[in-house]
Amino acid sequence: MARSLDVVVLGASGHGMVVCDILLSGGEDTRVIGFADADPSKRGTQVLGLTVIGAIDDLRGRDDLHVAMGIGDNAARRREFVRLAALGLRPVTVVHPSAVVSARAAIGRGTVIMANVTINVAAEIGDNVILNTASSIDHHCVVGAHSHIAPGATLAGNVRIADETLVGAGAVILPGISIGAHCTVAAGAVVTGNVPDGVTVAGVPARVISSSASVPRNVRV
Repeated sequence: MARSLDVVVLGASGHGMVVCDILLSGGEDTRVIGFADADPSKRGTQVLGLTVIGAIDDLRGRDDLHVAMGIGDNAARRREFVRLAALGLRPVTVVHPSAVVSARAAIGRGTVIMANVTINVAAEIGDNVILNTASSIDHHCVVGAHSHIAPGATLAGNVRIADETLVGAGAVILPGISIGAHCTVAAGAVVTGNVPDGVTVAGVPARVISSSASVPRNVRV
């Protein structure tokens, strides 16, 4: 009989609870042994009937454990993902049973795929990505590492999302569009043109509302 996979969920707040709930529905081959969280006030508390066993540093060298990424913020999730290797811990990819994932899609380490997500053929999903509830990733899309595609967001065919970008709830990215790194696409936006790095866009059609670069406001994208 195959040995069960022992998993700790990193992050004991709402997002981590959702990740844990997916794992608990994963069958006998997965055993969730608890949560890890940097907040010392959470140590010893119970979340979904499981104990917060301390910070992730307390698990240093536990090569028998896998870690599910339960942190919603992209930057914080990236930092913790990078630290896992130094701690001798391994990220695990989490997939909800209701997700539809093409066998010809590539999924990175530590990525979380939530309920009713669709990932179509030849899509490439990077490490440590969140594909949130009912998001849709069409054929030949690329989603960069540490990004978050929020609930109900739609990426049409051949869309490219660079690293550490947030695509908000219900947003639509039209076919062939590229979104840069460290961008935010606001909830409900419809993106009709390419978006450079470090830009926040909103509206229908989407326009620039803020930028860390020299991109003027109110430019339609």
